[in-house]
Amino acid sequence: MRKPLIYSAFALLLLLLSYISLTTGIIHIHSSLWSLLSHRSSTDGVTVWQIRFPRALGAIVIGAGLGVAGALAQAIFRNPLAEPTLIGLSSGATLGSIAVISSGAALYGSRTNTEAAVLIALGAALLVQFLAPSRGFGFLLTGIAISSIFTALAGVLISISPKPGVQSLSFWNFGSLTLLNNQTLSMIAPFIEVGIIIAFFVSRRLDAYSLGETSSIYLGINPRRVRFFAILAMAFLVGASVSAVGSIAFIGLLVPHIVRLLVGPAHRRLFSLSALVGATLLLFADLLARSLFQPHEIPLGLITSLLGAPILIALIRTRAAQWVGND
Repeated sequence: MRKPLIYSAFALLLLLLSYISLTTGIIHIHSSLWSLLSHRSSTDGVTVWQIRFPRALGAIVIGAGLGVAGALAQAIFRNPLAEPTLIGLSSGATLGSIAVISSGAALYGSRTNTEAAVLIALGAALLVQFLAPSRGFGFLLTGIAISSIFTALAGVLISISPKPGVQSLSFWNFGSLTLLNNQTLSMIAPFIEVGIIIAFFVSRRLDAYSLGETSSIYLGINPRRVRFFAILAMAFLVGASVSAVGSIAFIGLLVPHIVRLLVGPAHRRLFSLSALVGATLLLFADLLARSLFQPHEIPLGLITSLLGAPILIALIRTRAAQWVGND
C-alpha cells in the first residue's frame, strides 16, 4: 500500500506545480485556466498556452527523461555517482547541437538539431564503452576523459562560430527552458518517449546485471548487450533534452537516489518513479528559476545544483553502504 501512496503523492504534487506554473509569471492572468481553453487567442490565452504551457510541459517531459537516464547510468556502473554526464552523453549532445547550428546545417529546435544531438551522444557513449576497461571504475574514468574532450570541442566551436546567436546561447552550460515552444517540444518528445520505452524493455535484464557481470552471465544475460541498450536509451533521453534546453545538472544524479530510498532497487519501479520525481523536481526548479527574482530569470542549472547538491550529500552520507562499485 505504501508504494501507491508514494506515486499518488508525487502525481498530485506534479499537478499542483503545473497549475502554479501556468498561472504564475510577470504577466498577471485575469481569467481562469478553464475559461482560457475557449479563448486561446486572447492576451491571457496566448500567454498561458503559447508561452507557459510548452515550458511547463517541457519541464515535465525533460525531467522525466533525465530522471530515467540517471537511473540507467547508475544501473550500468553500479555506482551512486554515475550519471549521463560522466560517460560523455551530455557533452556529446551539446557538441552535436552546436556543430549543426554553427555550421548552418540546422536551426535550434529543428529535427536535424535533435537527431545530431542524439547521434553524437550515442557515439560518445559507445566510444567510452569501446575504450574503457571491462571492470572496476574504468568506465567512469574513461567517460570523464571523453566528456572533457567533447566539452572542449564544443567550446571551440562556440568561440569560432560566425553566428552570434550560438555564442549567446548560455544555456548550453547552465540549462534553460526559456526557448522552449510547442514546435520544439513536438520535436523532442518522440525521442524521449522512445528512450523511456527502451529503458523499460531492458529493465528486467538490469535487475540481473546489478548482481555483477559474472553473475549476470551465469543467469544468461549478455552484459555488453545490456549496456548497449541502456546507452541507446540514454542517448535518446539526454540527446533530445540537451538539444532543447542545454545541460541541466544534478537531476540525473539526484533523482535515482531519492527513488531507490522510496521503492527499492527493482528497475521497473525505479524507472517509473524516477520519471515522475524527475518531472516534479525539474518543474519545481523551473518555477523557482523564473519566479524568485522577477523580472530576472536565474539559469535553471544553477537552481538544480543549489537544490540537488545538499540533498545528494546528505543521501550519500546516510546511504553509502547500499552500493557496491566493483564486480
